[in-house]
Amino acid sequence: MTPINFTANYLKTVYLPQQASKGVYKPCEASIVEFDTSDKNDIRAIAKAASDWENITPGFAYQIFNDAIKDRPFPDILQEHYLGLTTQNSDYEHINPDKLQGLALFSETANPKNELNWLQVNPNTNTKSSSSRTYKKVGTELVNYMKQITDKPILVQSADDAIKFYEKNDFRHIDSKHKSILVWG
Repeated sequence: MTPINFTANYLKTVYLPQQASKGVYKPCEASIVEFDTSDKNDIRAIAKAASDWENITPGFAYQIFNDAIKDRPFPDILQEHYLGLTTQNSDYEHINPDKLQGLALFSETANPKNELNWLQVNPNTNTKSSSSRTYKKVGTELVNYMKQITDKPILVQSADDAIKFYEKNDFRHIDSKHKSILVWG
């Protein structure tokens, strides 16, 4: 992790399939960053992305924003990671919200399982919003990063329309009564 002036920290380079022409995707360099919730620029970037995405389709970005501005985490939370996937590859002191392709909140807990609290990709990259997506694999890259930084299982309570996404990313159902509660690891 490379800290940059108490603002968003660059964590990892990933390559997203980016649409080059209809039906043709080519690798595009992108960055996973961790936001500093005490930095006003980072909070502004999350807020603007949440607002812009909400105008396209409702999602969880506002929940991520609301959690980022709360006073303190719940008592069982050891550390919260506010993650972003951006096509911006420099100047992480000033994250451009228009280049954010995904947001997530991942919590390391005192419990036996960590928690993926919220995950939302830019609606323009979501399969529900368009058959001609600009980028693919945004959510998967964020989930893969979370898997890399934990040695504990990851619990998620999925939206019904995202269950298949989590199943494709190796999450399994805890039991047959609660299909929306899945765990990885």
